[in-house]
Amino acid sequence: MNRHVARAFEKTFLSRDLSRQIADCDAYELTPLFLDLFPRNQPVLDAGCGSGRWVGWLIQNGIAAEGVDWSESLCDRAARQIPGGRFVACDMAHTPFADGAYGGILALGSIEHIVQGPAEALAEFHRLLRPSGIAVITVPFGGLLRRTRRRLERPVYWLKSRRMVRRIFGLRTNGTALVDARRKAHADWFPRFNFGQEGWEFYEYEFDRRQVRGFLDSAGFRLQSEFICFGNEGILHTVGRLAGRWNPDRNDVDFTPIGWFLRAIMPVSWIGHMLCCVVVKE
Repeated sequence: MNRHVARAFEKTFLSRDLSRQIADCDAYELTPLFLDLFPRNQPVLDAGCGSGRWVGWLIQNGIAAEGVDWSESLCDRAARQIPGGRFVACDMAHTPFADGAYGGILALGSIEHIVQGPAEALAEFHRLLRPSGIAVITVPFGGLLRRTRRRLERPVYWLKSRRMVRRIFGLRTNGTALVDARRKAHADWFPRFNFGQEGWEFYEYEFDRRQVRGFLDSAGFRLQSEFICFGNEGILHTVGRLAGRWNPDRNDVDFTPIGWFLRAIMPVSWIGHMLCCVVVKE
């Protein structure tokens, strides 16, 4: 993960009370899936655990869990505030744990932030799981509607990347040019970029089903199930502010009338924010 993007995640997680974050997990769309799978597949490693909230939630529900994240600050706070949790600050693609150490792995919105792609992280997950272990992996879903929007946005990105345009609007112009940032990413995976302290930088990929199946197969996993989820967020990410705004207090979208209409007529399989895959190590 780009270090400036990572720092932004760190700042966001540290700004919120950890006990509140853990409590909010009860309303998460995938919670029933976790309660079904992980009691039979312990201990669980949360790869890219962020604040550690899912480790705390799993432990509260009687499921042994540990977490890894690049951020020492997040791991330190989680270790202090979550009794029974273990947190290690490291690269999730290169962990210090033994082969087959875990019965389950959780990777929620983490592997898409690796500019080189998810192959190394998935290979590490496969190594860490014991035979018949389960991993639940989510990535942003690059469906037809979202990718169509990204294509339509390219002229806007081009304008935003012009130094003259940025000067006119009083925006910073220093650092890496967008064209140079794009060279480091895989165009076929629909990369997204932000303008940070050192110029344009990679943020994440949006994968389609075929791509994710290929990654998982190459890592040696058997796909048990896959589905599109988080329809409310998907509307927001596909349509933008015309549809509504994210409400951090509710962990949900405050829809505009347009957003409500689109949510009512569009199936989640079209506009869902994340692709969720349940895989098994055979």
